[in-house]
Amino acid sequence: MLESPIFVVGTMRSGSTLFRLVLDAHPHIAVSEETGFMGALAATKQIPNWKHGRGWYERIGWTEEEFDARLREFYSGLFERHAVGQGKQRWGEKTPFHAQHIPQMATVFPDAVFVGIVRHPGAVVHSLTRKFHYATADAVTYWDSTNKEILQRGLELGGDRFSLLRYEDLVQDTEGTLRELVDWLGEPWSEDMLRHNDVQAARGAPRLSAGATRTRDPITPELADRWAEALQGNELELLVDQVGPLAAFFGYDPSRPGPLGPLVPHGAVGRRRLLTGAALADRQRGPQAVALGDRADETIMPDMNPAELAKRLQRAEAALVRVRSRRAIRWSDALRRAQRRAAGMPDELRGARRWAGSRRG
Repeated sequence: MLESPIFVVGTMRSGSTLFRLVLDAHPHIAVSEETGFMGALAATKQIPNWKHGRGWYERIGWTEEEFDARLREFYSGLFERHAVGQGKQRWGEKTPFHAQHIPQMATVFPDAVFVGIVRHPGAVVHSLTRKFHYATADAVTYWDSTNKEILQRGLELGGDRFSLLRYEDLVQDTEGTLRELVDWLGEPWSEDMLRHNDVQAARGAPRLSAGATRTRDPITPELADRWAEALQGNELELLVDQVGPLAAFFGYDPSRPGPLGPLVPHGAVGRRRLLTGAALADRQRGPQAVALGDRADETIMPDMNPAELAKRLQRAEAALVRVRSRRAIRWSDALRRAQRRAAGMPDELRGARRWAGSRRG
């Protein structure tokens, strides 16, 4: 059995895919592409849309602890094979909607550790509205509710099992942030993490990963604050009004880019960029404490409203029309049609068609 797994949790567009690629470059750690496996695990434990679906396995004499152990054996085996195939001794996984499954993940995998990644709310909201076509209000609520969920679960897990870092620290002080992280994970330092793009290229990783993240690109700190040029007016006012307290907890001013200072001003064991359970609890007891009882769980993965969904579909159809209208594709399609006709028509019929065409001309 391999070492304890690492689960990366965060919102969509938080930089979690870049973080995954960096962790995956470590010679001991294999962090797979998104799998969403907790959706399957949760459905196995509680069959949807059936009144006896919860705890169904008890009907055949299995306790929940026994069933969890069997699920752990099954899913760990899947990821362990992936890790061993890469010559690694520890596995990890990152899927954004797993934020809502943290308690069950912590129970089924009692030795697992969790690393949360948070990004400035303006950057996340801008990306969700521009690239995923979410309404601004939905994107703002999603950032707020999901990060509150992660914060609550981090407080419950404690310092041995949970730590949190900011995307901005990862890209602007990469080595300092990663050194704190691998120390917390109990792993040796590796320079490979600083050249994840070269490692991924040498391994033959796909050029694009989740969220259209380019696996071959180096870390580019300048991209962290690009959102500030586009998020203005009513959108920015809504953001500031709704996420101010939680943004301040993570060291952000929602009205302007960049963090305000170190995540841990007086960090334990020299940590300034990694917020572990104890420091997290201290922060929540201080003046920056945030209310966690008003989380809207249903917004952890918001659906697009019908108007936005229709708009996105129209854009996709228009893009398809543009692609299909390119000259090379039109000629290719015409050639294939001619070949199919030639293969399936008797000589007399082809001749008759040609004669009819000349008469029309």
